[in-house]
Amino acid sequence: MSGFLSKEDIYDKNGVLLLSKGHKITREVAKKLLKLGSFKAEGLIGFDAKQKTTSSSIIQAFGGRKKIRNNRGLEYPNKILSTIIFESKTNPWWIYVNALSNYVDWLYTHSIDVAIISLMMAVELKYNDKELWNIGLGALLHDVGKLLVPKHIIQKPGPLNKVEKVYIWQHCELGMCSLEPFDLPKECTDMVLQHHERLDGSGYPKGLKGDEICRNAKIVMIADAVDAITSGRPYKQPQEMETAIEMLRNDEEKYSQELIALLEKILELC
Repeated sequence: MSGFLSKEDIYDKNGVLLLSKGHKITREVAKKLLKLGSFKAEGLIGFDAKQKTTSSSIIQAFGGRKKIRNNRGLEYPNKILSTIIFESKTNPWWIYVNALSNYVDWLYTHSIDVAIISLMMAVELKYNDKELWNIGLGALLHDVGKLLVPKHIIQKPGPLNKVEKVYIWQHCELGMCSLEPFDLPKECTDMVLQHHERLDGSGYPKGLKGDEICRNAKIVMIADAVDAITSGRPYKQPQEMETAIEMLRNDEEKYSQELIALLEKILELC
């Protein structure tokens, strides 16, 4: 990630100029400003100017993209996610929400879709407001580590070689490290780190099994897999939601069948 531009001069608490307007803010610079208590995420240029599709339109179009038969269950998750995105503009992690919208065309849409699916499941599980906020934000940021993976690997139309796979396998830990300076709740960062773990220990990066994986990560791993299957990519065509659910059913050792049944119920597929 190359960085973003400051909209305004940034001063410390004593009025000393730290960064002038128009100066590039890299992740390293942002960390230093955070320590000085001088970083304002709304002082970045990029998101509003470069974003081709607004967050609200992506959120509202989710039901159509996924061919959801009953949109009633989307209203509250959509409202929660819209609030999370809006309020994130005044928080330091906005630099990564911003970057997701500008890095690879489908990556921001995928992040929003995973957050909506995760929130749909969390609402059905009776999460309270704080828990919904945490899973919504963690799911939205689950792939921030891919911002540090070269675009040509993410967009490659064919199979990845061994070296390219290593880059992809690193994105969970890269995402975790990127978010560490922002003191996000552990519930959020665990999702970033664990969403590619699998119940049978076959996942990455730690090879965690069963209850070693937090419940939110178990939800996000299903949302991530379902969205990946039902979305087009440079290397594949999208599948139907029913097909995605069936594929995860066939991987019963990897995914929580209880949570998959819950998603089926929400989507009215069973």
